[in-house]
Amino acid sequence: MKNIFKKGFTLVELIIAVTLFTVIASFSIGAVLSIFDAHRRAQSTKTVVDNLNLSIESMARNVRFGGSYYCGISSGLTSTSNCSNGGNALSITFNNTRIIYRWNGGINDPIQKSENGGSTYSDITSPDTKIQYLRFYVFDSDTGGEQPYVIAVIKGYVGNKATTQSSFTIQTLMSQRQLDI
Repeated sequence: MKNIFKKGFTLVELIIAVTLFTVIASFSIGAVLSIFDAHRRAQSTKTVVDNLNLSIESMARNVRFGGSYYCGISSGLTSTSNCSNGGNALSITFNNTRIIYRWNGGINDPIQKSENGGSTYSDITSPDTKIQYLRFYVFDSDTGGEQPYVIAVIKGYVGNKATTQSSFTIQTLMSQRQLDI
């Protein structure tokens, strides 16, 4: 008797193979999409943190080469004021100009800078950066015998959704470069 059946796959075997391939492909595509999403979030977080670092470096440069530190908003070029309890604003005399950094206290309020003694302000942090806390602490600005310094503490987060937020806390000490003695 002659074998009339040819060797090959049955319909059931083919359906099982296609189903397994589809399941494995679905998991693989999901993993690749998750990796792309994580990369996009990491890139946006890096951009915001780089912006915040640039803002802090600008503050530090003005503190290093400036003088007459005032904890609060002062337009007087020679005004000095310590504040060990902290304040939301910092005034510095830099190149015979009063520079003011401030935060108005709202979660959507950026850190702002005025280069004309408080007449106008411009944002120095991006809208994607949500500041929750900002305090400037000024020490030894009005003693004349000690080197003045400023401590800035900034807390906040990056990201709009609760599941994609990255929080940060930055504390930096800035001191005058030239001796004020």
